[in-house]
Amino acid sequence: MADNRVTGSYLLVVLGLTLTLSVCVADTWHYPKPNPDGTVGEPEHWGGNCDTGRRQSPIDLNMKAAVKGAYPLFVFDNYDQPMRNASLVNNGHTIQVSAGEVSASVYGGGLSNKYILEQFHFHWSSEHTIADQRYALEVHLVHRNSKYATLTDAAAEKAGVAVLAVLFHVDEQPNEAIKTILDGTASVKDKVNDYVRLTGSFSLESLLPKSRTEYFRYEGSLTTPICAESVVWTIFPQSLPVSLAQLEEFKTIRDGEHEELVLNYRPVQPLNARALVWVAETEQRADDGSSFLHPNLLSMTAALMLSTVICYLRT
Repeated sequence: MADNRVTGSYLLVVLGLTLTLSVCVADTWHYPKPNPDGTVGEPEHWGGNCDTGRRQSPIDLNMKAAVKGAYPLFVFDNYDQPMRNASLVNNGHTIQVSAGEVSASVYGGGLSNKYILEQFHFHWSSEHTIADQRYALEVHLVHRNSKYATLTDAAAEKAGVAVLAVLFHVDEQPNEAIKTILDGTASVKDKVNDYVRLTGSFSLESLLPKSRTEYFRYEGSLTTPICAESVVWTIFPQSLPVSLAQLEEFKTIRDGEHEELVLNYRPVQPLNARALVWVAETEQRADDGSSFLHPNLLSMTAALMLSTVICYLRT
């Protein structure tokens, strides 16, 4: 009996060390500095799936590599409702807004279940490209599969996470939704991990394009350490406007080393043996999309190690 207790204690210590190391990795990673031409190279020392994974994100979205698919219509629950008591944070890697009192969710669109919004965040410039064209800004709306109680649990499971990505192009007129977000960053742009209340009238629908029946779909990963391969990606190609002044304001956000985050995107990754689906037609019904309709979609990897899961909340 004593030997069993010793063995159990040893395993707990090892597990604790593993989790500590994982959190340390998440705390210390950073984006590389931009090259003179404005591009960035592949980040160093991200480790884990970021280096060895075969289903990594982001990718280039190219019609030549895509197959056609058709899914039921998306349904967006409470996306049109004003967000209440949502919190905003500069986490050292991006500006992130966590869901407030209003529970927003999405289903249909070929998703395997209902997915509940946890947070959304921004990348400047865009992470995904379309035919090698990079956009000014990209927002990721991160949802967990409703089968799981937490985002951490969901990130360990196949199709546990669904991310809706929206691209932005530079326009003369400012974007009112983006203005609300940027107004909230004034007190935290120099302060990492300080949470503030998001004020002003704001709904998630203001971050979505009008056309939601055309999009790219593929199975990939988180785009930050440790790049867990548990994400169902939906990228809408119809971009929204953002002014140049607003884009420049994002670039004044400072990271954990108190340096400006001029760029915070990961370079595109190889598609490898994955199906990239272009959805241009939808079935005129809305259901839970209990299965992907396209036969060539490949299944994602099984649950990841716990140390990988813990780092997810940094994405």
